[in-house]
Amino acid sequence: MWLRDELLKSIWHAFTALDVDQRGKVSKSQLKVLSHSLCTVMKVPHDPVALEHHFKDDDKGPLSNQGYMPYLNRFILDKVQEDFDVLEFNKICWTLCYKKNICTKHLLFSDDDAFKVWCIFNFLSEDRYPLVIITEEIEYLLRKLMEAMGSGWSKEKFADYKLQLNTKKNCLTAWELIELLGIGYFSKGMNRQTLSMGINEVFQELILDVLKQVRQDVDLPFTDPVLIYSKERRML
Repeated sequence: MWLRDELLKSIWHAFTALDVDQRGKVSKSQLKVLSHSLCTVMKVPHDPVALEHHFKDDDKGPLSNQGYMPYLNRFILDKVQEDFDVLEFNKICWTLCYKKNICTKHLLFSDDDAFKVWCIFNFLSEDRYPLVIITEEIEYLLRKLMEAMGSGWSKEKFADYKLQLNTKKNCLTAWELIELLGIGYFSKGMNRQTLSMGINEVFQELILDVLKQVRQDVDLPFTDPVLIYSKERRML
């Protein structure tokens, strides 16, 4: 089963999308909807009474951003006992967040391709929040994508892009990565179908094949590794 740290990345996207004021707070009613959706896809009985009790001391206002992680851990993630569809889990989180962060109409690939890039981003992103993908991982992904599309790798073009990136922050968010691939900056001259096939091939290798291996590995229980409540995790 997919490791907990990887699942938390998708949940983080969904949680932050509900934080419309960007104050690190989400209302209890929205958390109920999110929790119910997560419980449904993860095959965990949803207990709305437990949620009410957990947040009983904060009933009159928005919930603090430090309150949902303990609830998520204790009442949802710790109770997962059955294998569940990780892709469906990711799609639920994706549906909650992508329209609030990016418009895909102008991109050279479909919403489904954008979803696959989002999953790849989560897999390659640093294990700290807010989630970003660093330069080395960007180059790794682009190399694999170019190879999948049957195109040669341009060190010069990436070096130029890296200089632009370094003047900013030396990393990309999920939405910036989707935009980069979607506008065809590194796949100029290639048609939509080729780009889509390349994304699908990389998705197959980095997500589907890894997920298949994790499911076969009986020595990796869902609760391993133990969730650590670091400062970065408080975003949830």
